[in-house]
Amino acid sequence: MAIDAKLVAALEAERGVEHTEELGLVSAESIKRYAAAVGDTNPLYTDSAHARARGHHDVLAPPNFIAAVITWGAGGAYARLREDGTEADTHLPGVPASGVRVMGGGEEMTFIAPVVAGTQLSRSTMLMTVTERASSQGPMLVVRYRDHYRDADGESLMQTIRTVLLR
Repeated sequence: MAIDAKLVAALEAERGVEHTEELGLVSAESIKRYAAAVGDTNPLYTDSAHARARGHHDVLAPPNFIAAVITWGAGGAYARLREDGTEADTHLPGVPASGVRVMGGGEEMTFIAPVVAGTQLSRSTMLMTVTERASSQGPMLVVRYRDHYRDADGESLMQTIRTVLLR
């Protein structure tokens, strides 16, 4: 599938529709591993006793942690995965599982509240805009999604605006 009227129509049908999914429990182990992977040695992210001594229930997640992890579960069936390993229809509503090249185009993050190990996390995703542009490789779509992360009580933790390029 190339960038065509059918794809644009499928994306436009998703504009403004909110998709909510439960991401799961944020574990201290996953926070500590992420901090190690990005080279952040802040003891608030790596040392439970240190975080508790500063009034937190457990380690805090580095600010961009929840936006960096697409899902905490095993993921979808192989047939539902795109070439980049992301599951069709959940993280990028309106984008088919195959036939379209998906590239990141940037992300704006608004941090609202810290994420502590033990937080049950959900994400709602909404397609905001679809814009067609020309590129050196042919037509391209610039698609912007809003992701809103909340805890089990519905409290806001973080909001992002993701720009995705489709060819």
